[in-house]
Amino acid sequence: MSNLSTSKWTKYKLLRKSEKLRAYLPETEWLKESAFWRLLNKYQQVIIKPTGSYGGHGVIRIKKLEDSGYELQDGAKKKRFTDQEQVNAFLKKKTGKNFIVQQRIPLATVNGRPFDMRVMVQRHPHSKWQVTGKLAKVAGSGFIVTNIRMSSGKVVSVEHAIKHSQLKSMRSSDLLAQLDKVALKSAATLGPSYRWVKTMGIDMAFDKSGHVWIIEVNYAPMLELFLKLKDKSMFRRIKSFHKK
Repeated sequence: MSNLSTSKWTKYKLLRKSEKLRAYLPETEWLKESAFWRLLNKYQQVIIKPTGSYGGHGVIRIKKLEDSGYELQDGAKKKRFTDQEQVNAFLKKKTGKNFIVQQRIPLATVNGRPFDMRVMVQRHPHSKWQVTGKLAKVAGSGFIVTNIRMSSGKVVSVEHAIKHSQLKSMRSSDLLAQLDKVALKSAATLGPSYRWVKTMGIDMAFDKSGHVWIIEVNYAPMLELFLKLKDKSMFRRIKSFHKK
């Protein structure tokens, strides 16, 4: 077993080392006051999340408003702050040591709800990584996180999500090919540091212009999400890798 941390921050730093992957990674920093304000001023919106948690827990969005105030969203709840001191006080109270701050990606949406994708990448011992399945997770009404349990969202095929989003005028085959290419490159980049990992669930997204982004990589992804698709063949394929 590797002693290397499996935190979001460690995996982000490893992925950043690849010149080919940098364009697909949201700018991310360890959460400090200076880093937070630099990214918020640069992108107008940021996401804050714990580096060790999964399932959308602890994810907060902060947005700069045109009237110089700030809006914070935690789950489906929204709060408004009028100045930086209030924001700083809230962050001190709400976040601990192990948090990161990252550029908020304007995700493509289905019926106004953001979606991202789970791309499964797997390998047999001593063989190359393969994409074995992918699905889209559409956030529940009023939520920014796409986690299905937390937001009461829904699982659809990636093709369905593309067809019902701002990306419908783009060639679906090109978008899917780009998704696979970036997922495989991500697995190949992380693989040597985590040799015990044979399955990765890579959360990825398209922004509203069709650019691919890597959100995070899970080494113990929930396979049951694939049972929510009408077509169960992907689930069977993914499980077959586990058996071997």
